Amino acid sequence: MGRFKNESNNAAVEQGVFDLILEHISACCETMRYDCRKTGELLYNHENKISNRLVERYLDMNAIGLRFILEKTVHYDPNTDTLKGRTDIAVFSSDTLADRKAYYSIECKRLNGRPGLNKKYVLEGVSRFVTPPSPIYHSYYGKNIMLGYIVKAMNVCENTEKIERFQRELLCGVKVGKMDFECEKNGFSRYKCFYRADGNLHVELTHLFYDFSGAMQ
Repeated sequence: MGRFKNESNNAAVEQGVFDLILEHISACCETMRYDCRKTGELLYNHENKISNRLVERYLDMNAIGLRFILEKTVHYDPNTDTLKGRTDIAVFSSDTLADRKAYYSIECKRLNGRPGLNKKYVLEGVSRFVTPPSPIYHSYYGKNIMLGYIVKAMNVCENTEKIERFQRELLCGVKVGKMDFECEKNGFSRYKCFYRADGNLHVELTHLFYDFSGAMQ
């Protein structure tokens, strides 16, 4: 993306790229759902298989100058020469060539309106970005994305309130803001939430919920 001496210009460029990513995810999910219904090639009710199809057939087939990479390893342990911690989808730009941590992460989770998957969304999703003192996932730009695959028809607003309650109950040592509604269109609902913890951790997560319930096997 390139850097400017004026930090406000850098912030504006970064926000523009982030907005482009959100719009691209929305458009690709909409197209994938349409194709599933049109061809009858419905989705497996399996998080990785949904993500695999979304990335390989849609997200990474673009002309916007960004790469969408599946299962990016985020930590190397020099003491054991092992790799650990994988973000579901990493979004690379030209910045990544200069700094390997300069990318956005997308964590994907299935949702069906029931407590079990809502808890997983928080404990195995949100927590990886915000758990102090060292979250599993990097937040180079201070913001990342949670992508919820809705696999069973439900009231998204009511379920978001349930997720909010689980966040307050389960994210230890983290001050959790309100999940503010931003927009809803074409099967998508979008919310934004801020998280703070000791050690100056300040992370913004955009929560995208997409209704794939009519495209499941």
